[in-house]
Amino acid sequence: MAAEGWRIESLYDHRALVPAVAGWIYDEWHHLMAHDSVAAWTAALENRLRPAGMHTTFVAFLDDSPAGVASLVAQDLPIREALSPWLAEVLVLPEHRCRGIGSALVQRVVGEARTLGVSALYLYTFDRVDFYRRLGWTVRERAVYHGGEIVIMQREMGA
Repeated sequence: MAAEGWRIESLYDHRALVPAVAGWIYDEWHHLMAHDSVAAWTAALENRLRPAGMHTTFVAFLDDSPAGVASLVAQDLPIREALSPWLAEVLVLPEHRCRGIGSALVQRVVGEARTLGVSALYLYTFDRVDFYRRLGWTVRERAVYHGGEIVIMQREMGA
């Protein structure tokens, strides 16, 4: 997928970027994550590198520079272990936002889940409900996680 000078590819094909991607994820969400260091996130990403399928991380490139990331994972929320799989780690670097990259990353993960025959996909967010609603997600429930309110959303894949 490419438009306006950007494209999306599997992190598997760009393994040298794993430490940078781990750093982005850590910087954005370290206060919520079990992995308490960039090194732990690097190891976690390396352990789940896949070219496609479950546990795949996708990277958006803008003019050959990495600009964002999103993942498809089996589990992302310990307080809702029965729900699976999840859109996770959606992040576009601040200097590359408002160009459609985040939406394209989400759609790439949705497409991957659809290819796998997934009937519903989940995510949680603190503050991006409107963004995900515009992309076809609905609110499933609200919960408290790490002392803050989250919104758990789902996307039905349909036929």
